[in-house]
Amino acid sequence: MLARFFSLAALVLTLGTLASCTDVVQVELPEPESQLAVEGNITDQPGPYEIRLTRTGAYFDDKTPLAVRGAELTISDSQGATEILRETAPGVYQTSSLRGRIGNQYTLTIKADGQEYRAATEIKRVPEIDRFEQQHKVNEPGWRDGYYVLYNGPELPGVGDYYRFKLYQNDTLRNNPDELIVRDDALVDGKYIGDVELSDRPFRIGDRARVEILSLPKDYFFFLNEMFTQINNVGMFSSPPANVRTNIVNVNPNGPKAVGYFAGTAVRSATVTITP
Repeated sequence: MLARFFSLAALVLTLGTLASCTDVVQVELPEPESQLAVEGNITDQPGPYEIRLTRTGAYFDDKTPLAVRGAELTISDSQGATEILRETAPGVYQTSSLRGRIGNQYTLTIKADGQEYRAATEIKRVPEIDRFEQQHKVNEPGWRDGYYVLYNGPELPGVGDYYRFKLYQNDTLRNNPDELIVRDDALVDGKYIGDVELSDRPFRIGDRARVEILSLPKDYFFFLNEMFTQINNVGMFSSPPANVRTNIVNVNPNGPKAVGYFAGTAVRSATVTITP
């Protein structure tokens, strides 16, 4: 059983002085059932593509997730191609020759720990990037002085496109909790998207900035939005943690559940080196 101690502080006014006291409350939490956790995607860019398998742990457990070794993974597409993945590191499985293509559907099959799981996804269309450029801000209200980057490009006609923007600084993804950027085209369908600032953190002279725009299946868009909500669900007035959706399904409806997502994305990128 997992036990954790929480402190409840109370302020007590006694004899005209302010003092504090602390009550220690021991809370018994049930040991959760470990689940298969899946993380991976397939893109329209050259592979190999990776799928990572781990086991979930207790909510307050800060140990490294346990890798799932010796699983059997296959990916098949809507054109009839099938590939068996090979384990290249503990819990890491890679393709060798499979190439993702826009418009294709893909099915991931996982056999692990006596269970069989499946996940289906597709690779949606993605617009081209027109320009990716820097902008120098000095003495602008609400901004730190420095160099920022601007995204410019068209949005494809036809409502129902979903995107994620990734911003890299010297090949390192800017991955703060508030830097998960996902958008839909409901308000910008078919329009030109100009001078969009993707981050409020400045770059330095000599930095190499890279942006990626990824097309997303609709369900994966909502998965990322739910994940963003949970990551940023902190503070005194935060809501209770909740599970996010998954497309990993056990073929046995009475078998153990899984978490995570297998997604298809198309990717376009552009790079700029910050100069004075």
